[in-house]
Order: sequence, then structure tokens, then C-alpha cells
Amino acid sequence: MALTDRQIERYSRQILASGFGGVAQERLLAARLAIVAGRDDPEPALSYMVGAGVGAIDLIDGANADAAAERTARMRDLNPDVALRHADRVPRDCDVLLALISDADARSTLDAACADPRAGTAVIARLDVPARVALIPPRAGCPRCVGEALLEPPRARAEHAEFVAMVAAIEALKLLAGIALIGAAGSMIEFNGLAASTRTLAPPASGPDAPACGCVRAPVGCAVSR
Repeated sequence: MALTDRQIERYSRQILASGFGGVAQERLLAARLAIVAGRDDPEPALSYMVGAGVGAIDLIDGANADAAAERTARMRDLNPDVALRHADRVPRDCDVLLALISDADARSTLDAACADPRAGTAVIARLDVPARVALIPPRAGCPRCVGEALLEPPRARAEHAEFVAMVAAIEALKLLAGIALIGAAGSMIEFNGLAASTRTLAPPASGPDAPACGCVRAPVGCAVSR
């Protein structure tokens, strides 16, 4: 769908950014993002995604009805182009799953998502120590089986947790806009304070050594496989 004059004006700063452009903005407006987070973690990543114009966002954060209604109204005021819905599970048709894990509830929601086939790439941010962000593409496995302890119980919150969450949000935005490529095995961003390094994830085992969840072997895998 072509951008309207109002949308070109609203998103002009990122449209004019090198490597972005109008096509990327159109992709954002047509995209669906799911965000899994603890009650205290959705913002500022959510505000960033809404301001950037991600067309549909499902937020799974355990907020009560009053808090959810208040947040929905604020996000609508921030950008009426975006449809924000509070949900209790990750939708099947999301393009990208962004998970910000710092408490047991968010971890449990992500763990439950691994048991059900879903679309899209997963961007998993552990906001505890050691802070890290995993990018897991379709068919690379799921957060349960990639061998990086992404679903272990949360530890102490990282000192720069908000910074790590924003790095994860930016990676998710690039994927939604189609301006970033991700290797077949995925990658891991690891943090030492504000410094970061990136490495390629090891391919999950197959055959008799495949993870117990079975997602690598299934025709449609769990959480992030098509």
C-alpha cells in the first residue's frame, strides 16, 4: 500500500535515512509484531515501535485491564497508524517476535510459545546478567532448543537492561522493514556493559541428538519456524 502524504510527512526522518526509504516504511506499516515482556519492560521499546509505524502490535505483558487501556490510549495518541492489542499469547501470524526477558512471567510466556507453531523471526533479549540478544530465524530452531539457555530462570537485572532492550527493538525493526539480513543459523549479541560483540549461533543438533522439543525435525517448527 502506497504511503499517503500525511504518512510521508510523519515518517520523513526515517524514510530519508540512508538504506531505509519509502518501501521499508510501507513494509513496517503492513507488518505485525508481537512483544513479550514483563510488566515493567515494554517501554521504551514499545513507544519506539509505535512511533516508527509498525502497523499491528500484539503486547503480551500481563498488564491488568486498566493499565492496558491506559497504555493503548497513549500509544494511539502517539501514532494513530498503529493498532496495539493486548493479548495473552503470541499470535500465530506475527512477522517478528520480540521478547524482553527479565522476570519469570515473561519467561513462562516465551516458553509456552515454543510449544505451538508460529511464524516469524524471534528476537530474544535477556535483560538479566549476562545480558544478550539472540536473533533466531525461521527453521533455525526455537528459544528452547538453540542451546543458549535463553529460557533459564532470570537472574539479577543487568545494569544496562534498558539499553539492551532498545538494541533488540532496533534489530526487530530492521527485520520488519526488510533492511537487515540474518544468517540461517541466527546470531547472538553479547554485552559487556555498553560494549557488544556478535557471533553466529551454532546449528541445533539433528537426528537422535535433536532437542526434546522436536522443533527442528517438525515440518512446521515451534515458535519461529514456518
